[in-house]
Amino acid sequence: MISKAFQGVHGRAYLFSDVVNVTLGPREDRQFITGLHTVADIQCTSCHTVLGWKYEVSFEESQKYKEGKFIVEKQQVMKEGAW
Repeated sequence: MISKAFQGVHGRAYLFSDVVNVTLGPREDRQFITGLHTVADIQCTSCHTVLGWKYEVSFEESQKYKEGKFIVEKQQVMKEGAW
């Protein structure tokens, strides 16, 4: 985990350098508060819930550190055994 100080669509989100057990959706451009980014949604390989997204391209120079990193939304992740 790189940072806990991110906001997702559903509230608090975390920035990770790597995640496992996810598949990538198609790339698309999205406008965020921090500028325009090309992202791909990440989906759980087991339950297929969209957990967040991967930053593919950041068009703002100050946001380039996000490229190749993942946002995981806290609300979208279940604790183990919470089924």
